[in-house]
Amino acid sequence: MPEQQIIKIMVVDDDKDIRVNTVDLLSTQYPRIVDFDSPQTALAEIYPHMPVIILTDLRMPGGDGLEFAQAVREIDEDLPVILMTGYGDISIAVDAMKHGVYDFIEKPVDTDRLLKSIQRAVDKRRLSLSLLEAQNKLEQQSGIEARLIGNSPMMKQLKQSLLQLAPMDLPIMIYGETGVGKELVARSLHDYSERKDGNFVALNCAAIPEQLAEAELFGYEKGAFTDAKSAHIGKLEYANGGSLFLDEIESLSLSMQAKLLRVLQDGVISPLGSNEERKTNCRIISASKDELRNHQDFRQDLFFRLQVGELRIPPLRQRKEDIIMLFEYFVMQSCENFKIEYLPLTDDSGKQLLAYDWPGNIREMINVATRYAINGCQNLKQLLFNVEPSVMENQQDLSLKEQLNDYEENLIRSRLALYEGNVSAVLADLKLERRTFNQKLSRYNISTTDYKNKK
Repeated sequence: MPEQQIIKIMVVDDDKDIRVNTVDLLSTQYPRIVDFDSPQTALAEIYPHMPVIILTDLRMPGGDGLEFAQAVREIDEDLPVILMTGYGDISIAVDAMKHGVYDFIEKPVDTDRLLKSIQRAVDKRRLSLSLLEAQNKLEQQSGIEARLIGNSPMMKQLKQSLLQLAPMDLPIMIYGETGVGKELVARSLHDYSERKDGNFVALNCAAIPEQLAEAELFGYEKGAFTDAKSAHIGKLEYANGGSLFLDEIESLSLSMQAKLLRVLQDGVISPLGSNEERKTNCRIISASKDELRNHQDFRQDLFFRLQVGELRIPPLRQRKEDIIMLFEYFVMQSCENFKIEYLPLTDDSGKQLLAYDWPGNIREMINVATRYAINGCQNLKQLLFNVEPSVMENQQDLSLKEQLNDYEENLIRSRLALYEGNVSAVLADLKLERRTFNQKLSRYNISTTDYKNKK
C-alpha cells in the first residue's frame, strides 16, 4: 500500500508546559507537529487545502479558541479543529461543534480519548484532500479527452476520426468488442454534431425479442395487437431530429433489416396498425462486434447504407499504455462517489493490471476498479481472477507447473463467468478447440452449467 500523505498537527495553547507535554505525547505517533502560543501566530500560517489538523485551547489571553476555529473555517471549511475545554465550557464546546468544530476534549485530558480524536481528524483530512486531488484531476480534462481517456496511438486516432466524422450528417458504423465503450463513442458522435440538441436514443438490438423488434423500432397504434392498450412512439420517430444508436445491429433479423433499409432509403416509417406514413429524420449510428462486410446473415445493401463512416474501438489489451491511467481514473471516480480515500497504485498492482488481458474491456475494468476502491486496495489478483485469498496465500508453496495450472483454471472460470456460460464465446475468446476445452473442463472439474444465467 502506498505511503499515506503526512498530515501536520498544529498545537495552539498559551500555556508552554501544556504545549510541550502535548507535543511530546503526539510525537510518539506523528512525525510533524508544530506549536504556537497564540491563535494569531497560528492563523498566519494557515492556507486552503493545507495538510494539517488543529488542536487548540478554548480560552487563551491572546485570543478566543472558538473565534480562532471560526477564522480557520473561513479559510478552509474542511480543516478539522479540535477544542480543548475546561469542565465549565462543555456547553460552549457542544454548541461550537454544531457550527463546524470537529471535536472537543475535556480537561484534564484523557490521553486515549485525545489520540483517538486526533487520528479520526487526520483520517478525515486525508480523505478530504484525496477527494480534492481526484476532483482536480477530473476537472483538468476537458472535451473529448475527458470522454475518451487514453493517449495510446490507437486512441488518439479514434478521437481524431470521431471529431472529423461527428459534424458530417452521415450514418456511422462502430466496431468493437463487448465492453469497449461503443455507446460512449456513439453519444460523443451525437454531442459533437449539429443534432446535439435532439434526442439521443439507444437500442440494444440483441436485447429485443424478434417479435417485438418492429414495435420497438416503428411504434404502434392503439389496438394494433392484443396488448396495445394505447399508441406507442417507436425509437425511429422518437429520435427524429437527433440520433438513433443501434447496438449489436448484427442481431436484427433479415426481415427487420429490410424494413430498416426502407427507412434509410425513403425517410418514412409506418407504425404497426397504421397505413399512415410519417417522415423521420434521424442519424443512424450502428455498432457491431462482428465484421459485417460479406456477413452471411447481414444484408449487404443495408451494410453499405450504414457504413458510410467507420470507427473502430481498440480493446484494452491492444492499448496497454492506457490501462493504468484508465484504472486510476475509475478508482478515483469510485472514491469520489463513495467518499473513500484515494490511494495511488503500487508498482506491483500496476504490473498485475498490465499482465491481465481484460476480456470484458472497459466494462470489466469499471467493475474491478469499483471493487478495488470500496475494498480498500484489496489484492488485485483476487479481483481479476476471483481467487479466494486462501488460495493465493497457498500458491507460494506450489511448483511452477501447479501455478500455471491454477492460472489456467482461473482464466477459464473467469471467461465462463464473463460470458455467462456461453461456450462458443469462451472458445472464441481463448482461441481454443472445443475438444481441448472439454479436456480442460474435465481436468479442472468445471461445469459450464454453473455459469449460465448468473447475474
